[in-house]
Amino acid sequence: MKNLLNAWRKETSKIQSPYFNYDAPEVKEAQKEFMNILSRNIAITQENFKPLLLQATQETILLIFSPYDYYMHLIHDPKANKISIKDLKRIAKYVKINQDLLLKLIEKAEENGLDKISKEEASKLLNEAFDSTQEPEDVEGYIEAFSKIAPLSEDMIYGSSKNYQPEVKSTQPNVQINSRFESPKNILNDQHSEKRPTIADVHRNQKIESIRKSISINQRFMFINTLFAGDEESFNQTVDDLERLKNKREAEEYLSENYPFWDKESEEHEEFMEIVSKRLN
Repeated sequence: MKNLLNAWRKETSKIQSPYFNYDAPEVKEAQKEFMNILSRNIAITQENFKPLLLQATQETILLIFSPYDYYMHLIHDPKANKISIKDLKRIAKYVKINQDLLLKLIEKAEENGLDKISKEEASKLLNEAFDSTQEPEDVEGYIEAFSKIAPLSEDMIYGSSKNYQPEVKSTQPNVQINSRFESPKNILNDQHSEKRPTIADVHRNQKIESIRKSISINQRFMFINTLFAGDEESFNQTVDDLERLKNKREAEEYLSENYPFWDKESEEHEEFMEIVSKRLN
């Protein structure tokens, strides 16, 4: 429903024109009546519903397994310079899982008398909210619910470490998946940073068979929102095109031609190119 409402709001914004006063009371009343009529005549075909369902499923899985990342992506919308607290409250109505972190963010913004916040301010407030928020919900029930439709496991979400961890004995206790908002990969890296290379270092030169299958859910959202300006179709097309290329040089030429505006110093670009390199090395 959240994504459907967002799509609806984008469509209605296209109606406005610089040649008319849309703040006039009569116009506002007419628009409200028009929207009420539309809401009673919703018609969504399977073709249009499927991408909404796919996006909602992806976002829900991210919200379950990594709520901090979900909200960080939410407040870093590349299409908006500032985030409206009113919009965050609207979104909160539709968020039923790990909602506490969002409510704390809204509460802290209101305590500071803010009705709109920049991405930097939102990040700061989100971190403050994170520090004062209880642990996220347990994932087991959600894994069971999803698995009734399609198999789902923690390894599928975070990636299994048993196949690629170097043989280093550790005295650290086992990491609980839901013990923090952070990704288990990051926790493992932090625990063993002084004893062995990070997982990323171990993986860096290992060839992969598929770019798409090697992109985690968190990375997918990060790449779509940051590198592809929220355009999932462009992301999918680019990945498909890269899969068909022969080597890294062709991939670099393709990306330079199609995305010359990418910040090559950014973390997102480096992560994306690391995956591409492992596929085409």
